[in-house]
Amino acid sequence: MTDQTRQPIPYSEAPDYFGSAMASGYAADFRTGAEGAYAKGDRWAKYWLSSKLDVLVSQLQEGIFGVVAYPPAGFVIDDTAYIEQAERFRGWILQYVAVPHGWRVLAASQEVGEDEFKRLRRTYKAE
Repeated sequence: MTDQTRQPIPYSEAPDYFGSAMASGYAADFRTGAEGAYAKGDRWAKYWLSSKLDVLVSQLQEGIFGVVAYPPAGFVIDDTAYIEQAERFRGWILQYVAVPHGWRVLAASQEVGEDEFKRLRRTYKAE
């Protein structure tokens, strides 16, 4: 993490989100102590991905983690036509599987949509 000012993303610019393999890498780092995080608590950690994106990892349940990439400075509205199309975040709900060692994707915002992802995340967190 640097001290540089975080810049918002224009709606017409697609955020440089990553895929589930990299999401599981962030979850693995968190599970083993969050050494790469710039801020952390007992059940969460924040990572600096780029000047425009952060990653939040949180433990929802024992062995189940939420990973969300998002622009911390938000978006700049430069054309209202993009508001409904914009991918405001990308997230995964991952389960750590000890045998065989690895991660299972339980939900991904790209597949279920942002509203359903948020609902699922709340459900896992409440259980």
